[in-house]
Amino acid sequence: MLVDASEVDAANSDYRLRVGNQVKYLVIEGGTFHSDVLSFPPNLLPRLLPLLPPGNWTQARVARGQDGNPELQLVHVVLPGVLTLWHPNRVEFLSLKYGNTWISGVRMVRYDSKLVVAKVARFDYYIDGMERETAVYQTIEGRGIGPAFLGHILEGGRVIGILVELVEGRPAGPSDIHGCRDVLQRLHALDIAHGDIFRHNFIVASDGTVKLIDFEMSFPCSSAEVKDQELATLSSALKEVRGVILPYTSTQIVPPQ
Repeated sequence: MLVDASEVDAANSDYRLRVGNQVKYLVIEGGTFHSDVLSFPPNLLPRLLPLLPPGNWTQARVARGQDGNPELQLVHVVLPGVLTLWHPNRVEFLSLKYGNTWISGVRMVRYDSKLVVAKVARFDYYIDGMERETAVYQTIEGRGIGPAFLGHILEGGRVIGILVELVEGRPAGPSDIHGCRDVLQRLHALDIAHGDIFRHNFIVASDGTVKLIDFEMSFPCSSAEVKDQELATLSSALKEVRGVILPYTSTQIVPPQ
């Protein structure tokens, strides 16, 4: 069993479990388990397993019953999926061989004998961002602005993610500003603002060419003023350091076998 968790919340905490050939979603109400248990799946799983009923169910809610013990109730709600379907290739999530996680929902996988990147909306509140990103990839297809789009990722009949080329390179720095400005301006020329400009969203190849990644915050934009404002942040963005550093070269992480 594999577990994918949201941040532990005082009210509710969300979990996505892979159980055999099924994916299941759990909402655990606040106060059901201690926060130390919720934030550490090896401690949580032994408490969950006795509660999980057999069968082909997808969603459930876990809370304390009248006797004070945790109990599970199945939830019958249709989960949302990405509606922008433009690429002919469809790939089942459970068919992919996953390596380790870079950031939440982004992993290197082996597909068609190659290492590529799978990005999924782990929970329903990430679907809107995945919808935006999928639409951007449709617009930039074949223009060399971002990684090549390889297909849509399906789970239980709904689309939850994208499969894209693994871009070999390094995060951009201040010395790469000309290449970064060029690729950003080419995105702007398509009336799209990136929405999340920082150095790790620009990948610099060994030949100096630059590609953009992570379009979940991008949006249609015909305003020259808004585009100019985004360009104006580029110099400082290439110096920015955040808590998560994406390892975008295959030598930096353990690939799936």
